[in-house]
Amino acid sequence: MIFLKKILVTTDLSPFSLAAMEYATSLGTLYTSRIYLLYVLEGKDGAHGKEGQTLPRTEEEAEKALEEFVRTNIPGETRLMRVVRKGVPVDEIRAFAQEEGIDLIIMATHGRTGVRHMVMGSVAERIVRLCSVPVLTVKPQPFREVILQREDIEKDLHLR
Repeated sequence: MIFLKKILVTTDLSPFSLAAMEYATSLGTLYTSRIYLLYVLEGKDGAHGKEGQTLPRTEEEAEKALEEFVRTNIPGETRLMRVVRKGVPVDEIRAFAQEEGIDLIIMATHGRTGVRHMVMGSVAERIVRLCSVPVLTVKPQPFREVILQREDIEKDLHLR
């Protein structure tokens, strides 16, 4: 029998990462799990996230940003352990999962395919390949529709 006592959800503080929270809260309710929400601080000062999103530069800024992200996006009755780590996301996610004895990692993917995926890589893909903990990857709704309707490799290679 599977017991999911500890579930880890990763976030990049974008709305797309909330897709993973939906699954975590459902499974967490079913298994009465402890849910951890992890943000990994990386990059250079003044780094920008997706669509011009300004990312935190210090651990203090990251903790405040994560707190605000939870306050504005996640229902108050959801009990979460908020965690900020600093480093390379893949390394920090794997280390945290091992240190805390995580039973399941849930991650949202950003839906990159084709050349963009090969060039930029994927944290989720590396976690799936390298981590011994089971990983559930979730595509946010906007990406589900786009990915299923078109393949972007021809566009990325300027063939169209």
